[in-house]
Amino acid sequence: MTMVLEDVRGQPLPAIDVFSLSIKALKDHLDRNVRIQNNVLDDINTKWVLTVPAIWTDTAKQFMRKSAEEAGISRDMLTIALEPEAASMYCQTFPSPGCRDISEIGSRYMVVDLGGGTIDVTVHEKNPDGTLKEVTKASGNGCGGTSIDDEFIQLFDRMFGESFVKSLKSEFPESYLFLLRNIENIKKVFQPEQIGMVNLRFPYALRNLCKSHCGKSIEQVISSSTERSYIELFTDKIRIGPMFVKSLFPNTCKTIISVIKSVLQQETVPDISTILLVGGFSECKMIQNAIVTAFPRLNIFLPEDPGLVVLKGAVLFGYKPDFISSRISRYTYGIRVKQPFDETTYDRKRKQIFEGKTYCYNIFKPFMNINTRIPLGHTIEKLFTTHSKSGCLYEVFYTDRENVKYTDTGECTNMGKINICFLNPDSKKRKMKVVFNFGDTELSVLVVDLESKTEKKEFFEIQR
Repeated sequence: MTMVLEDVRGQPLPAIDVFSLSIKALKDHLDRNVRIQNNVLDDINTKWVLTVPAIWTDTAKQFMRKSAEEAGISRDMLTIALEPEAASMYCQTFPSPGCRDISEIGSRYMVVDLGGGTIDVTVHEKNPDGTLKEVTKASGNGCGGTSIDDEFIQLFDRMFGESFVKSLKSEFPESYLFLLRNIENIKKVFQPEQIGMVNLRFPYALRNLCKSHCGKSIEQVISSSTERSYIELFTDKIRIGPMFVKSLFPNTCKTIISVIKSVLQQETVPDISTILLVGGFSECKMIQNAIVTAFPRLNIFLPEDPGLVVLKGAVLFGYKPDFISSRISRYTYGIRVKQPFDETTYDRKRKQIFEGKTYCYNIFKPFMNINTRIPLGHTIEKLFTTHSKSGCLYEVFYTDRENVKYTDTGECTNMGKINICFLNPDSKKRKMKVVFNFGDTELSVLVVDLESKTEKKEFFEIQR
């Protein structure tokens, strides 16, 4: 919540503002298009669905929820959808002729969501009742389509110098974005067997900046660069040799294939016959070819408009959020507690005395383990007792590591706090029931005051 981002010019802005304003821009755009049709968006009855990568942490999901709320979307009308699930749901609902086998009961298939920033890999199985279950927890990393953009930008750094590209960003940000859009087009249309030169259109500002920054024309810079053997200039285009363009992809392809292999090698995912490619980066022919070559025995399927499959699936998910019947826990969850000190269990340095008794603080007490299958609607109930007159506060942590004992060793992430407030405060001990709901895309809690019988649903909140 305190993260600061920089735009292409290097100007800083809080990340929460960037995301909330982006969401608000989409919301306002929809509102204008609805109004011109003589309709009005009803904030009370309009349901919103926000998609996120399945590999994102709970903290990242909280951040997105907070961004949407600051954009004017009520939390009660907002659903967080996981992108591979949305894509899988759409392909199940509208199966293409070449991939109808994934709609058969008992079929298992892999969803590979290739986005701009991330790759998301998970495995789904079709249940007898028509729903889907997650076979293994989502895997992936940050090696999406922008990794190829970075390779192209490094080429410009080598030809013109790093300071040149920085100047292009700061002085001509629109021209820099124009360049990125043309790189995006190359990623989609470039063929693995291509033998002709690749045309990269460059903005006119590049010529002026080259003269002022390098003291040479763009033709002179390219002709004197070490890349001149595979790069030439033609009007408003930089023409690049196909072999060099191919050399920009292997690292990204290798990383994607490595993630897919790591999932296929898990014991819980046998009998996979189909890989479903979705997401904007899946339109890249080089990526498609690399995956087909790496997995010749599997059916590699690309649906129509793969970049829109997640969007269309998100709409379906908004209508039917119970389509995913079970998921696999990506983390171990627990709370921070204190316990009577036991020298055989706890570090002696953690021994503290309180009111004449010895305790160990900051103990991680798990209540949900990693890789656990979580059915839809699954809950875990915990009873807590407090001496406080007004209520109590519990902190929840999560970790992807094994055998974590303490919350303050850097092995856990603080997910948030549960504030338990009493309706009728008094000085006696009070018991509260906290129901952790793990069955959705987000972890939420229901706090029940056992004395007053009042209850309240809460989402964890990260503070700004």
